[in-house]
Amino acid sequence: MMIINSLASQNSKSILGGFVPVMCKPDGDGAAKRPLVPRRVSLSLSIPPGAFAGVTRVLRWPTTKREGVILFLIAAFIIGSATFASLYAFHRGFRRTVQFWRGMAPIILKYKFVKFKAEKIDHCSPEELEQRLNVFRESSAPVLVNLIIRLGGIYVKIGQVMSTVGQGILPQQYVDALQPLQDGLPARSLDEISRIVQDSTGKTMNDLFVSFDEKPIGAASIAQVHKAMLRPRRKGDDPKPVVVKVQHPEVAEMFEADLSNLETATRLFAPESIEVTKALRKRHENELDFTKEAENLRECTRDMQRYGLEPSLVRIPRVVEDICTPNVLAMEYLDGISLSEAIQQEQDKVAKALGKKDGDELKKILASRMRDHFKNGGGAASGMLGDRKMKILNAFGPSAAMMLRAYASARDSIENAAIAAVKFGSKLRVGLNNHDILSDDVQSKKKTKANVNLGRALKTMVHVHGIQLLLGGTYNADPHPGNVLILPDGRLGLLDYGMVGRLSPQDREAVAETILALHDNDKAATAMIYRKSGYKGTFNNEALDDAMLHRFASFHLDRIDLSPLTLDSGEIVETREMFRSVREVAVPLWVEESRRLGGLLMGVNAQAARPISLSKEWKPIAKEALRKP
Repeated sequence: MMIINSLASQNSKSILGGFVPVMCKPDGDGAAKRPLVPRRVSLSLSIPPGAFAGVTRVLRWPTTKREGVILFLIAAFIIGSATFASLYAFHRGFRRTVQFWRGMAPIILKYKFVKFKAEKIDHCSPEELEQRLNVFRESSAPVLVNLIIRLGGIYVKIGQVMSTVGQGILPQQYVDALQPLQDGLPARSLDEISRIVQDSTGKTMNDLFVSFDEKPIGAASIAQVHKAMLRPRRKGDDPKPVVVKVQHPEVAEMFEADLSNLETATRLFAPESIEVTKALRKRHENELDFTKEAENLRECTRDMQRYGLEPSLVRIPRVVEDICTPNVLAMEYLDGISLSEAIQQEQDKVAKALGKKDGDELKKILASRMRDHFKNGGGAASGMLGDRKMKILNAFGPSAAMMLRAYASARDSIENAAIAAVKFGSKLRVGLNNHDILSDDVQSKKKTKANVNLGRALKTMVHVHGIQLLLGGTYNADPHPGNVLILPDGRLGLLDYGMVGRLSPQDREAVAETILALHDNDKAATAMIYRKSGYKGTFNNEALDDAMLHRFASFHLDRIDLSPLTLDSGEIVETREMFRSVREVAVPLWVEESRRLGGLLMGVNAQAARPISLSKEWKPIAKEALRKP
């Protein structure tokens, strides 16, 4: 081998020294190899003058203001990017906030652009502006709903509420797009559901159930519900139909992030209302523990039985005690049609009776008439379903809608009977067996089951929740149409007691007094109750007067009233403008709790084209709560 002597002379200048092995070859006469002896060597690098001058200039402290600004901006960008990336990767609340605004910002900016271009550049008339906004709403509504579904968590809850309370207030395109959230979201796979059930209960699906439907009855914001046949615990018993509610595994973390964001925003912008936010957090945290929902079901069942409502007017499902964990809950199966489906079916029938294609076309008419009704003061009404083709019915005034609904229902029943008779005769002619005829009879019964008395169902719903709120103090805080069933015998099935509100006797008294003051249109009394309870707000940086407080209370616990408001000073303001300008400074807990329930009940009735006066419906219950004659 070649000999490597050294990489540099030992006596030369060096900046790097060390030992490098010197390798030898055998002597020519075949003598033994010389041992390897490490020799100390050094590396000598010749650095030309001024080589680091450029680096030195870059790294030196800035000497001018311009260099300082540039250096600061570079450092801020690097630090900001690193901070953003770290927060996005490790802080779920921050990540969900970014995801929300990444989806919402384009919608908001496009809306602002459409409105600015129409008003400032094209100088459109109000009618042309509304047409352009309607085009924008048609395109943006599905985008908004897809964003809500992607985010999940509390955003779905907000969407469900807005789809109910927004009837006649929000643009109809958004209400229609949000309404499917009442019935369900995209479902998880059966394999995933089976794993959750087994992990939560410690038993396999086969141990618990004879059968388990793969397709869920409903998939909501925190869980999905499947119908199953419960395996008998005792020999000789029959399998029992139940519903199994299974919580999605990531929900708890998502809700924690969303509620933390909400609490932070409240502390920054409305610190006086922090107790309301904390109460909301506690309620949602309880909703994520199905053992607490099971206790709510038991408690509300006892209360409803105490007031003679359960099981005569309503049914609350019983808990299957063997399958009750924080993430999985089995309950009695109630067979019925959801209130949202019943509303849709009635509107389809009425649309058909009026010669229209389906309920969607009718909804546009109803939404327009509902807005006009609210602009005229709102309150109870039953004549929302008139039509140019039904001028004779319109002459009967408030009874027109009832007559039209009866006509639509009768026409639908006659058509169903005719179809059933044709099918039955056809089967007899081709000689089908009894089993097929019986099967068709079952289908006929299912069709008949949908012919419900929607008006009675809505009245029962309002009455029962009034008793829960004002007398019992424990109530279902989320009675949107997807959580209410109409059973074949006309009773209501009240579902989903995960979100339950509770009011103290003192708070119930305040609600009852407000109801009576609203019914009597006593503005001074209404305003005094709100002020005494600690409700505070400002309009143009001034405290709310009696007229404003009364209008706000009306929205909370009486009616949707969008008519112009005359202030105590005599000034007339548009209600929508007032809402945009008013800032709520402090909201008592009972106001927050009762206005959510009141808004949902008023919204459901408006959705069914039956706007109500809640104070009129609840006046007898409020008197009983206050022990007034």
